[in-house]
Amino acid sequence: MALKHKGIARLGSFKVAILGGGSWGTTIASLVSRNHDAVLWARDAATVDEINQEHRNARYLGDLPLHADLVATSELEVALSGAGAVLVAIPSSHFRSTLESSRAWIAAGVPIVSLSKGLERESGMRMTQIITELCP
Repeated sequence: MALKHKGIARLGSFKVAILGGGSWGTTIASLVSRNHDAVLWARDAATVDEINQEHRNARYLGDLPLHADLVATSELEVALSGAGAVLVAIPSSHFRSTLESSRAWIAAGVPIVSLSKGLERESGMRMTQIITELCP
């Protein structure tokens, strides 16, 4: 799937969805966007607008510029539809609920990689265990 942004299509490239608009998720998304279509999902609409319009995430990364090809959205379906890989960089306290909301748009067999640290407070599970449970 070619991702269109600002009238430009990167034909034949691989789409990677990155969930999490904090410092870690944004940094990874910017790096991935150098070689692939990268779509960053963030909850905050202002963060999404700033990334798309100014190529910055000032709240988490100050004035550091982001790659110009990085696209952000606050819609999980937009980020995940057609993705060949999903990187999850959200706090462990929101990991399960975000993955539950996301799994409808993650195609079977698509690798899901946790970039999150910690254990789920209620269950003591690692994030990779939650992925296996919700998206086998």
